[in-house]
Amino acid sequence: MNTTAIIVTVASSLLSGIIAVIISIAYYRRHEKRQTKIDTFKRFFSNRYDLKGDEFSRAINEIFVIFHDCEEVVSALQAFHQKVTNKQNSEDELLKLHKAMCKGVNISFDKFNDSFFLRPFNTRVNGMAQPIAEPGRREKTAPVSSNVRQKGPTKCGR
Repeated sequence: MNTTAIIVTVASSLLSGIIAVIISIAYYRRHEKRQTKIDTFKRFFSNRYDLKGDEFSRAINEIFVIFHDCEEVVSALQAFHQKVTNKQNSEDELLKLHKAMCKGVNISFDKFNDSFFLRPFNTRVNGMAQPIAEPGRREKTAPVSSNVRQKGPTKCGR
């Protein structure tokens, strides 16, 4: 082998390694940014049952930092903030913020109506679980069989 062939081989090896590192770093940054948005979204969404609580306040206060690059979320947050600080009904703005954040993290909300966002799951009132069935009536349930098999993965499991 001559010197030129060795130099070309070494240079191409170094160049391919550098390109691979740059691509990996870019992918990692993109992944971390998305994961941070999802974490904020989860905190915001999971604490929506207590709009005056500390956890909800923490989540909503970090939205403008985490979603600063998503114009729809920023404008929905500003509209919600305006209504809240002026002590006006902010239900529509909260709904717009929920939906904007869903779009910002690529979560589809088409299958859910507005009440799903505005009426969170909360089976506890004053720290006690509430009955789902009417008092004095038992819900009928199907017997559980040990030989029932799952029919493979659902759409969500793929």
